[in-house]
Amino acid sequence: MKLLKGLLSAALAVMLTAAPISVNASAFSIRTDLSLTAECGSGSSNFDSVEAAAIYVRDCIRNRDNTIKFSLPIRYDFEEAFHSIILQAVDETYSGSEGDYIKYVLKSIECKGGYDGVNYYYTINMNYYTNAEQERYVDGRVSEILSSLDLDGKDDYAKISAIYEYIINNVKYDYSDDESNKARFTAYGALYNGKAVCQGFSQLFYRMAKELGLSCRIISGTADGGHAWNIVAVDGIYYYVDTTWDIFNSDISDCDYFMRGSLDFDEADRTTPHIASGKDPKNFLITDFTSAEFKAAYPVSDYAYDAEKKQIGYVLGDVNSDGVVDSADASEILNGYAMISIYNYSGMTAAQELAADVDRSKSIDSSDASAVLDYYGYVSTGGKLSLEEYNKKVK
Repeated sequence: MKLLKGLLSAALAVMLTAAPISVNASAFSIRTDLSLTAECGSGSSNFDSVEAAAIYVRDCIRNRDNTIKFSLPIRYDFEEAFHSIILQAVDETYSGSEGDYIKYVLKSIECKGGYDGVNYYYTINMNYYTNAEQERYVDGRVSEILSSLDLDGKDDYAKISAIYEYIINNVKYDYSDDESNKARFTAYGALYNGKAVCQGFSQLFYRMAKELGLSCRIISGTADGGHAWNIVAVDGIYYYVDTTWDIFNSDISDCDYFMRGSLDFDEADRTTPHIASGKDPKNFLITDFTSAEFKAAYPVSDYAYDAEKKQIGYVLGDVNSDGVVDSADASEILNGYAMISIYNYSGMTAAQELAADVDRSKSIDSSDASAVLDYYGYVSTGGKLSLEEYNKKVK
C-alpha cells in the first residue's frame, strides 16, 4: 500500500494591512539613506540598510520572538520593505538552523501597520511550529547523533548516506490528523517523538546535512498531495532525496528516492511524480523552484549518483565518459553543434548534453568546444583544477 505522502503545512499565511497611502515606490533595496527602527523581545536597534535589518529579524526568529515592531519613513515602499527584509532574513546561510530551516518552521506571518504622516509603524506577528526550548533540544540531539555516526574524514556521499539511513530507520510517518500537534511538521517532532510528516522529515535532513557542511535545500511542491523533499550536493551537482518515501527501507541499497536525478527521481512510481512549486503570488516566501535563477544556482543531475564509481551522473566536459576531458570531447561537442544546426537535435543523451554545455549557457556550440580545448591544454601542462574550478578562475 502506498505511503500517505504527507501534506505540507498551511503555506505560511502572510497578510498585509496598512492604511491606504500614495508613496513613491522607489527601489527600496538600493537606497542608502534608510532610517529604520526595530524592536523585538531580543531588544531594539536602528538600521541603515535592509541587510542589517534582515540579520536582526533572523536573530529574532531564531530566538522565537513572536512580535517585531518596525518604524520606517513613508518615503519608502511599505510592502517592498517588508518583503525585502523578511526574504533576506530567511535567505540561505551556512547554518543548519537558518535559511530553509527557519522558513519552514514559520507557521504564519501577519503584518499590520499604519502611518502618522512621517513614518510607517508596523508590527510583524509570527507564529511558529516550535518554541525556543524545543529548538535547544534539536540543537543538542542533532549534535549527539552526528557525533555517534563518526563521520570525520568521510566524503560527502558517505555523510549523506549516513544521515539518510539514520532518518529512515529512526523516524516514522505521523498519520495523526490532530492539527494542534504542530511538532509533526518539524525536525523536533521527528527527533523527540520519532514521528513527523514530510515537512519534518525534510527539515531534519536539511539540518543534519548543513551541520555537516553539505549544500542542501528543502523543496516543496506536490506528489500525490502537498509534499516536501530535499536536494543535496556532491561536487557541486545536486541530487534529489526523499526520506519520507523511503521509510519502509532500512538500507541505502534498497531506497528508491535516494540521490536521484531529475530524469529518474520518480522511476519507482511515475504515477505520482514530484512537482516542485513555481512562483506563488499569494505567498512571497515560497521559492520559485522552477525558475532559471534557482536551477542555475542549484544544478541537478539528470541521473542518479553512481555509488560504485563515486562520481556524479555526468562530468562537465567529459562528453564521451572516458574519464578525461580532452580533444575527443571537443570533437563530440562540435558534432553535436552541427547536428543542432541542421536538425535542431544534438544526437546526444541528456547526460551528454549536460556534460557538453561547458559554459552553462544552456546551448551547445563552438564556444564549449573551445573551452574544452583550452582546459585540455591546461591539464596537459600539469594543471590540477577541475574544469568547473578552471572556468571560475579564467572568468
